[in-house]
Amino acid sequence: MPNFNRLSEILTQNLSMNKARINCLSLMIIALITAQSSNLKKKIARHLPKGGKTDSHYRRLQRFFAEARIDYDQLALMIYRLFGLGKVSLTIDRTNWKWGKSNLNIFMLGVVYKGIAIPLYWQMLDKRGNTNHLERCELIERFIKQFGKDNLEMIVADREFVGEKWFNWLTNNHIPFAIRIKKNSKVKNHHGKLVQIKELLRHVSHQETYRHGRILTVDGCLVRVFAKRDKDYGLVIVATNQLETVDAMTSYAKRWEIETLFACLKGRGFNLEDTHLTHLDRVSKLVAVNALAFCWAYHVGIYKDKDKPLKRKLKSNARPQVSLFALGLDVLIEGLRLVFFNNNKTVFRQLVSFLTPKPMKIGWG
Repeated sequence: MPNFNRLSEILTQNLSMNKARINCLSLMIIALITAQSSNLKKKIARHLPKGGKTDSHYRRLQRFFAEARIDYDQLALMIYRLFGLGKVSLTIDRTNWKWGKSNLNIFMLGVVYKGIAIPLYWQMLDKRGNTNHLERCELIERFIKQFGKDNLEMIVADREFVGEKWFNWLTNNHIPFAIRIKKNSKVKNHHGKLVQIKELLRHVSHQETYRHGRILTVDGCLVRVFAKRDKDYGLVIVATNQLETVDAMTSYAKRWEIETLFACLKGRGFNLEDTHLTHLDRVSKLVAVNALAFCWAYHVGIYKDKDKPLKRKLKSNARPQVSLFALGLDVLIEGLRLVFFNNNKTVFRQLVSFLTPKPMKIGWG
């Protein structure tokens, strides 16, 4: 049986948990990667890299999620340092699904980073549907309290995240934003008449990103408006409180990176929706395990691509078909097989080093 002490040591250096909880977390991360499923009983318990019966493993996992305490500020700091982050743009969004009669609704804050969002903070919403401005402010304030407002460059978000109280909170706190707004948002035309904003943007074509000439008031906030047509000729309208900027559309486009993150946590990676957990605190802990596994795989992918760049085919949107996350996950799975079947301690040391800011060179593959 391989020795996983080095992984536990790294987690202990970053998270305040007792030895038993750290060891369980270490084994769970490895099992999540090899099983590629967040189902505790049918998948993770069976893939725990430790001798014993599945039922015994499952009870251990149940105790972890019922009793363990995770300091999410410590976890966010670990991830922030892992990628050497400084001043960052943040993107926010929700992902939700239904299990039985339970609605699982996760409100996520991520860092825009090289084509994908890095998960930092999240909140389990005890309801269906959208967030309110207080929930949004609380999540942003958690980032500011931990990393400082000076490290917050901009907030980017989709049209779900609008509203007068929210826009004014951001502006009054001097937090720049680039947020898509609805085409029926009310603004004043040059005659001072209230109209839907789409009426001012009928002329926008496929070939351009249009910057509206006047500063407008949207949801009680002074904003500069940008617009373009998508591939279906629908209007994409972005508002920013950076009134002198010449291009908020490029900033807004990075919002899509959080959708890529959700895809990695769900169907493309760890199948988060496979979980049968419904207690919100326990689902939040499972998201933490997913976040650590995701960051580990993505960090491996970055360095693997840098060390031996692959000719990755581009999709129609000019993004590579094989993501750095998928690349790193494949390397992790291949390396862990060498560890399990050959008890290769050198390979494991190399793999685990990618949960630190200065990883070792991968010596195989």
